[in-house]
Amino acid sequence: MKQFITKKKIKIPRIKLYSGIFLLLIIAFFLFNIFLKLILNITDEDKFYQVLIDNSTGNISKSENGSNIIYKNMFGIFPKQLDKMVMKEEKIDLNPIIYIYNTYQTDQYKSGYFNRYNVIPYVVWASYILKENLSLNGIESYVEEEKIVKINQDENIPYSNSYKSSKLLLEKRTKEYPSLKYYFDLQVSDYERDITTAKIDDKTYAKILFVVGTDNPNYIANEKFASSLDTILKKKATALSRGISLRGGVGYQGVYNQDFSAYSLLIQVGGIYNTIDEVNRSIKVLADVLKIYLEENNEEK
Repeated sequence: MKQFITKKKIKIPRIKLYSGIFLLLIIAFFLFNIFLKLILNITDEDKFYQVLIDNSTGNISKSENGSNIIYKNMFGIFPKQLDKMVMKEEKIDLNPIIYIYNTYQTDQYKSGYFNRYNVIPYVVWASYILKENLSLNGIESYVEEEKIVKINQDENIPYSNSYKSSKLLLEKRTKEYPSLKYYFDLQVSDYERDITTAKIDDKTYAKILFVVGTDNPNYIANEKFASSLDTILKKKATALSRGISLRGGVGYQGVYNQDFSAYSLLIQVGGIYNTIDEVNRSIKVLADVLKIYLEENNEEK
């Protein structure tokens, strides 16, 4: 007759059991974070944000409002695939007087150390940084969030004629926000770094160029407006100014949507060899210039 040997159940003390489960949960959480970071190919928010504003003037604070524009929306604004770009503008009741847009939204600044984050510093960053600094100065502005490339496709407009698409947006936003008066198209220069860069107090800045198209009926008024801003800029930081460029005739677009308003300008902030840090510092100065201009002209902000 076979004898059945009863195996004794191994009893694990509860404290060891709970400790083991807790340890497994920690390991699982740790592995999940590693996996998530590999997917996003970025580091933590603090480090990323610090890289963005490193060596800046410190005027873009890491507050809820500031980080919403600069960080929290960033991965919706600037993914690998630009055709997935989604710019988020808070839909609240505003009376913005400044409209900021980018006819060539795909233009980029120098990536540099941003390569490690797999993030491309498109010119749209400059628009949001300007909006943030204007807000700190008590000035309401609106940054265009629609994609020019989509309008080009929908309206069968060639890339070379993107100003036609951006003008459609100017008209649309002005109807939505009748308070708008000033229109700034921020762009990136393709000149060499030594031409687009200034050094002030051991820090490098992206130079600012005001471009006026001479092939439009507002030419004289636009030039006067540009001259007023450039004069203020030179008083604050002469080295930052690249002056005013008058462009028209054969080989130039010559209008740049400046027929839309006497207060419409194309502003080149730095060039393709400038970093977003340099652009950041310069835009802070540009925001101050706009504040001074509005105060001198008794404009309500």
